[in-house]
Amino acid sequence: MSLSAKPNPHDPRVRRTRQLIHQAFVELLQTKEFHEITVSDITRHATINRVTFYTHYTDKYELLDYMISTHLIQLLYKGIDPQNALTSEALTSEALTTLICALCQFHEYSGTKCPKNIASLRSLVETNMKLQIQQYMLEQLTAHLPEQDAAQQVTLSTMISWSLYGATLQWSSEPKESRETPLQLAARMTPLLRSWIPA
Repeated sequence: MSLSAKPNPHDPRVRRTRQLIHQAFVELLQTKEFHEITVSDITRHATINRVTFYTHYTDKYELLDYMISTHLIQLLYKGIDPQNALTSEALTSEALTTLICALCQFHEYSGTKCPKNIASLRSLVETNMKLQIQQYMLEQLTAHLPEQDAAQQVTLSTMISWSLYGATLQWSSEPKESRETPLQLAARMTPLLRSWIPA
């Protein structure tokens, strides 16, 4: 297989190899700082060779982006109908609640899987997650509010993505035994966020 050709992600062999790489990466993150982890560390831990790794990923940064985008980001879209998410008041509330609860789960996942170096990863993860949410919201606004000014859509989608990420990150930093549930947080946030979205 050519190094320039990306493998078919639906091939069972490719899926097994990526699972080995992802598992090795997550396990290494529990004991080492992100900047300390090398491709060689990952390939040794995954029991694959470097050529195999580079067939799938350019470097560890692409690996991190892929894992966030294709694994953790699935939490954000779970339960949201992409055709109707913002077309009515009820569905808007439901969609935002799903996003908030998913982000709470994401922060808990990050803290559990990568407790040692989550601080060093946070800026990379935060940038990626904000971009994912912003792109999703912009797609929804463009599809369902086409008459709205494009610049306003970009500004609104950015405001929502940063607010969602920041509030849920703050939630995750509070003591677990005394903080509110994700649904309680969503109940407080949703009316505020919905007020930004034109009827």
